[in-house]
Amino acid sequence: MWSRWQPDRNLYFNSYFVRGEIENLLVDPLPLTDADAGQIGASGGAAWVVITNRDHERAAQEVAARFGASIAASEPDAGEMSVRADRILHDDDVIAGARVISLDGLKTAGEFALWLRDSRSLIVGDALWGDPAGRVRMMPDDKLADPLRAARSLRRLRVVYPSHLLLGDGTPIFDRAYDAITSCLEATGEAHVNVVNLDQLTYWPRVGPGVYRAGDAEIGFLLGAKKLGYRAARLEPGNAFCPMHWHTEEEELFIVWEGRPTLETLHGSTVLRPGDLVAFPTREFGAHKLVNRSDAPATVIMISNTRSEVCFYPDSKKLLVDATDTIVRSEPTLDYYDGES
Repeated sequence: MWSRWQPDRNLYFNSYFVRGEIENLLVDPLPLTDADAGQIGASGGAAWVVITNRDHERAAQEVAARFGASIAASEPDAGEMSVRADRILHDDDVIAGARVISLDGLKTAGEFALWLRDSRSLIVGDALWGDPAGRVRMMPDDKLADPLRAARSLRRLRVVYPSHLLLGDGTPIFDRAYDAITSCLEATGEAHVNVVNLDQLTYWPRVGPGVYRAGDAEIGFLLGAKKLGYRAARLEPGNAFCPMHWHTEEEELFIVWEGRPTLETLHGSTVLRPGDLVAFPTREFGAHKLVNRSDAPATVIMISNTRSEVCFYPDSKKLLVDATDTIVRSEPTLDYYDGES
């Protein structure tokens, strides 16, 4: 990060350099000192300059030329900038390992954030300001295209459950980004921040081998939930949501919203219909797999408590240790002192 103090705003403007596995990127770059440029150059330079909104064009052209980088921006804002965008970014696009999260109702029509999954970090331009330090706030209403739409849209930043929030304006938030965003939205005093309709959800592809593919919509994080998890799964004919499994701590409830998916368990299978509710206890009896064997799409709402746990996969004899995100074989079992001396 490199910054410049803005006395009229009484806060810092910030820019970010992100080193990726294959390509590096620069976000909303301010003018560089020779020391800044030297450090970036020593880290491999940059392939992309990303502009999160048209008002953060800043020194993009100069910095891109210095490193031979291409410029990327959103379609609504690209036509209103003085620099030419080499790539137009859309919602859910990935650039240099960063995923685009488009926003709505803010100062510019093309505002977006970047999600860095490996570091659980969000980079935002003008969408939120880090002011005062330790908190974030929205722009004043008179600077927003639509304050209500903006607040609803900013909920999308919670979907990924970020740890860190790297802000273009003000002081970044570390380790508590999700809570900071939630506090900001709740400060608007509007009930809409924890209300969403199923037809407003964004389904992201969940793709595995073979039949394991579905549309996966996070609901709980979107609405600011922490103790209960909610999501929706959309299955096309012939697809499955996940392998047969059962939880030791997370008790689940499935609600069939549309379609006729098949529920497979260790004690048989059954075709579900809209309105069916299915409980999965936290023991082997609760093992389940959801498959759509019908000729029409199916949508299921999933609810559970959120607890660190171990999850068993009986068909493949695996277990997932949630606390360390470790998957190992559950069989054969080992002696307590196996490998010890």
